[in-house]
Amino acid sequence: MRRLWFVLVFVLGGTFLGAQQSDEWYIGKPIKDITFEGLQHVSTSELEGITSPYIGRFFTDTLFWELQGKLYALEYFDTLTPRAIPADETAQAVILKFIVKEKPVVSRIQFQGNTAIRSGELQDAITIKQNEVVNTIKLRADEEAIRNKYLEKGYPDVSVQSQVIEGTSAKGQNTVEVRFIIEEGERVVVEAIRFEGNTVFSENTLRSQLSLKPKSLFNDGAFQEAKLLADQNTLAQYYRNRGYVDARVVDVYKQTRKDEQGRNLMTLTFKIFEGKMYTLGKITFEGNKLFPTKQLEGLISAKPQQPINAQRLEADMQRVADLYYENGYIFNTITRTEKRNEEAGTIDYTITIVERPRAYIENIIIRGNKKTKEEVILREIPLEPGDIFSKNKVLDGLRNLYNLQYFSSIIPDTPQGSAENLMNLVFNVEEQPTTDIQFGLTFSGSSDPKAFPISGLLKYNDRNFLGGGNTIGLELTASPNTQLVSFTYTQRWMFGVPLSGSYDFTFNHSTKTALMDSLAPIFNGDEDYAYPDGFDSYEQYVNSDETPLDEYLMSYDQWKFSLGFSTGYRFGTPMGNLNVGGGLRLGIVYNSYDETLYRPFDPTLRKKNNRWVPSNSIWSMVSLDNRDISYDPSSGFYAIQRLGLYGLFPADWEHYLRTDTKAEYFLTLFRIPLSESFTFKGVFGLHSGVSFIFPQIVDGTPQIEDSNKLVIDGMFVGRGWYSMRLTYGMALWENWAELRFPLVPNILALDWFFDAAAIKKDYASFVSSLSLEDFRFSFGAGLRFTIPQFPFRFSLAKRFKVVDNQIQWQDGGIGSWGLDFVLSFALSSY
Repeated sequence: MRRLWFVLVFVLGGTFLGAQQSDEWYIGKPIKDITFEGLQHVSTSELEGITSPYIGRFFTDTLFWELQGKLYALEYFDTLTPRAIPADETAQAVILKFIVKEKPVVSRIQFQGNTAIRSGELQDAITIKQNEVVNTIKLRADEEAIRNKYLEKGYPDVSVQSQVIEGTSAKGQNTVEVRFIIEEGERVVVEAIRFEGNTVFSENTLRSQLSLKPKSLFNDGAFQEAKLLADQNTLAQYYRNRGYVDARVVDVYKQTRKDEQGRNLMTLTFKIFEGKMYTLGKITFEGNKLFPTKQLEGLISAKPQQPINAQRLEADMQRVADLYYENGYIFNTITRTEKRNEEAGTIDYTITIVERPRAYIENIIIRGNKKTKEEVILREIPLEPGDIFSKNKVLDGLRNLYNLQYFSSIIPDTPQGSAENLMNLVFNVEEQPTTDIQFGLTFSGSSDPKAFPISGLLKYNDRNFLGGGNTIGLELTASPNTQLVSFTYTQRWMFGVPLSGSYDFTFNHSTKTALMDSLAPIFNGDEDYAYPDGFDSYEQYVNSDETPLDEYLMSYDQWKFSLGFSTGYRFGTPMGNLNVGGGLRLGIVYNSYDETLYRPFDPTLRKKNNRWVPSNSIWSMVSLDNRDISYDPSSGFYAIQRLGLYGLFPADWEHYLRTDTKAEYFLTLFRIPLSESFTFKGVFGLHSGVSFIFPQIVDGTPQIEDSNKLVIDGMFVGRGWYSMRLTYGMALWENWAELRFPLVPNILALDWFFDAAAIKKDYASFVSSLSLEDFRFSFGAGLRFTIPQFPFRFSLAKRFKVVDNQIQWQDGGIGSWGLDFVLSFALSSY
């Protein structure tokens, strides 16, 4: 009866579809979109996997029956009523619309028979939720998820069955109750692991390779059949990587006993056949015409007369395949045959290559994009139809697309094209939100710990404005110390090339602090021996990290209006993306303080008080970016050189030249897959940056405000060293090393860091007298958020410096260790 109803719906659906236009106008027209009406509990994203492959194809009756059959097979709908709608006035394309009636939703989920695992933990393991439509596929998947949860706990005989019980809600709606009936069986714990047949490697060595562990203080010893199978392969691979190419685990004996508490304790005995150790003879190639043998031999890392390493041989084979693959020869067949010399204990390998024509890209197809325009995606992929396939260029395209931060998932596919040497390149994307609207309170971002730390915030930012790949932003922030209004617009591509253009208008008012020189002796402020109020000598000033007590600081107000223009061009190179750019900023500055009360130590601040002064600058930069993901890298390097000239006209507020040279390197130390969607990994990062300021002489004196000089701020540079925030200099060397561990993918990471930074008065003293005692060190750990909406770090740091070759620990005031709390932004680039 169910099958008859299913066929009847198909026939009625087809009749209805045909009735929309008597001339069947939609036959042969491309499908522009597939939409649904009546969805309440089923999300469109769940259906895109079915519908996406049909968008862009030409409508036929066969294609329609196929699509509708797949939608019914999901078991989400009681009925599907199709309609064909013209995509525009010309009716050159068709939109398929399905009016749906969903099946009943889940009103309740129950677990029966579970005593070892609580229901809440099982609920977290399954995908079925209340008020969702359930189908057979989800039920079977959740049965398996519950079963796997029990297997992880050491219940090898667990069985799980599901039941769906129909009912009605209080409002009279049809609902179902899902019930999982569990027979747990008995728990099995590994008591001991032994080996037979091993003569080359000790039991301790082999046992250390296993994922199964005997029960101990640090391990629950839960027996898992899946781990046992994996461990057999691990042991065999361990031998094969050391020359024992025939090694295998012949069998595993399981002996189970019950202890006095009635627990099942298992002893595992691995029976091993080691075989004979072989060394590598020679590797020869045949069939290769495109690449010379010498070039292919250069890809082989395995060395003759060394024990054969099976894993290294596979990697060598992959490098040979990749050479062909990168040059577009993806349809080749590469095989390896061996010839043994039992007497000599060597194995020769012959690699046979069947070369076939290059693969050309017939079409590049984008699927899953709703907001982002197709051309925005295509321009980030360095390939076009007609190009020779290139694996590296596909990877470059993936990196470019991920760095846009428009997509949560990008999966490439390479189906066969319409001819033998043609292929299609398909990118299946899943979009994520790119618009942020924030209200409320936020951290002010000031590096001055005395400044009011909280600001009111109103911020709008769209990284993909109208799907065109451009960025628009508006920000309003206000606190007792700082008020800011900023509007920005960035166009990533102009004139069809990766030429960016950015414009911004910013108004900023801030209350700042400065050193005073109101008490005798009075200095101009630019003498080598000058020192501000609060000190009795220049030596005392230097020995106190050039930071007086708060009572010797003055406050002043600063207003800024500025208009900025910048541009840049991105070149794709074998070493990474080469970026060149520059910009111009035009602005005016007004500083104000009461001259009857204060006399600043900074001569620039004294000379241009209480009047509007132009402040103009121009800058240029060049960078090379080889990181996999710019905002949270796991591998690669980044290097940048930036040069800025501040003060373009004699009347400008300041006149100086600043140069910044910075480099970063990232390396993934390990990867441990914990689930299909999450891999725990450790990433090592290393950073070093050197900055110099060269003041320009105007009216006989250098003109640069103290607040724009280089400084160890304790937030971004020398984390925790807030006491150095007023130690201004013209030369800065800052470094950090980090170990990064993601806790929640693309959201939260745990970082351990070590910082070292040194500030010097000028370039000359940096070159001639920089020493270990100039550095300020800190180390610690903290949480780093990697989402654009909340780019903050929360860290605890322990500080020290070196004096007379002795470490001097600094007290931060938190806990018995004297730690400092550091709150900063998680900046990813410059």
